[in-house]
Amino acid sequence: MRRSWDSAALANPRLRLALAAVTFVVTFFLRTRDISRHFWLLGDQIRDWAIALGTLNSLPLVGPPTHVHGYTIGPAFYWILWSIRVVVGPFFQNLPHGGGIGQALLQSAVDVLLLIAVWKRTQSVCLGLTTIVLLATAPFDLALSAVVWNPIVGSILAKAAIALILLDWHRGSLVRTALTAAVAWSAVQSYTGTIFVALSVFVALLMEPLTKRDWPVFGRRAVVIAGTVIALQLPYVFHQMTTRFDDSGMTAVTSSLTEIVTGREPLRLKPSALTYVGALTSIQRVPGSTITWVSILLLSAACVAFRYRRDASLLSILLLPQAATILGYALWFGDLDSYYYLSLVPAALVTMVLALATVMPTRIRGAVAAFCLAGAIAIVPARASTAATLFSMPQYQVLVAGSTHIAARRQPIQSIRTAFELPPTSDPEFIFRVLGGHIDRRAPWSAVILADGRVEYAQRPPGGS
Repeated sequence: MRRSWDSAALANPRLRLALAAVTFVVTFFLRTRDISRHFWLLGDQIRDWAIALGTLNSLPLVGPPTHVHGYTIGPAFYWILWSIRVVVGPFFQNLPHGGGIGQALLQSAVDVLLLIAVWKRTQSVCLGLTTIVLLATAPFDLALSAVVWNPIVGSILAKAAIALILLDWHRGSLVRTALTAAVAWSAVQSYTGTIFVALSVFVALLMEPLTKRDWPVFGRRAVVIAGTVIALQLPYVFHQMTTRFDDSGMTAVTSSLTEIVTGREPLRLKPSALTYVGALTSIQRVPGSTITWVSILLLSAACVAFRYRRDASLLSILLLPQAATILGYALWFGDLDSYYYLSLVPAALVTMVLALATVMPTRIRGAVAAFCLAGAIAIVPARASTAATLFSMPQYQVLVAGSTHIAARRQPIQSIRTAFELPPTSDPEFIFRVLGGHIDRRAPWSAVILADGRVEYAQRPPGGS
């Protein structure tokens, strides 16, 4: 009975729309709650939002710099951030937190897409909602979701590509195949660590005609995927032409591979696997030992592999990116951070949800799914509370208030300082510039923003500090 009700509900456009709207609104609210007070405004955010404030033809042809001295291999992140600034920014005086709000809008829209995909695959609205609740309220992810940062945009696009494959959307036409491939490769351009998801998407797009030995369809899809990637890489090629191909963005990766291949560094399969599982549990903030979750993931993967053994596309999009990530980072001898794995969380979580749906007896399926949803909702307040302590900058609201007061004078200012401590890479003058203020080191007046948002002015000799 429950299964038929879920199927009927899935076919009901009004119910789908209502659940989609509720999911979108609730996840968006959680992600942007008090964002105008504590937006994380550090060096990366200042750099990238300043670029987004420029014109379209001033955008870079490559992505942001990485911490390993390279940069991402295409401008998709800046295209998306610029679009957010143009569409959403004016509603928030083009202040940086407007970028976070636009990014959260995109994230919540993708959550709706994934909800419908999991609902369709499991034939259970409760399991679909459970997946989204656990994904959207993971403290680590929730705290970063509205931070203007390219790894977050990369993980959003990777999640969208996974959802499109789960929905079998790509099967409709070659145009859909191209769009799915474009979303996946744009994720890589936004953040290189999503490469494992992107390659798995390409495999998933090709698996159906490959298993059916439909070579004409296989060939057309392969050409479309290759053409899409080449088209998206043209800006990178133009950039390399301007630097005479002397500006490599992947030196850290090639150096690591060289160390492994030549035997100077060992292959790190076990540490990579344990780090992967540890990162997943860290992002989700779930109790239990790493070994326990290794066992759960392996059992879930085995269940899904057996149940969907004839659905090569699904196995490719869920199991392949996880295996590829473990192998890929086994070839990397640098440090690994939890955010490297953000794009893998949807695949891991959907794998566990599908495994649960597989092993549940039909007669108790609805009750177990409802219990899972109730449990996921019950821990939301605690997770949201934890997220509020991560990656926030409570001084942001004071900076905005003080900068607004200074900008209202419509006079050049020599310098702006704060009477309180800011993170080392932040800039007390950036908000003032965004609001249209002008910094002139020869101007006679300087300003100090106090902890309550008030401003003190001092007259100083030109060029004073």
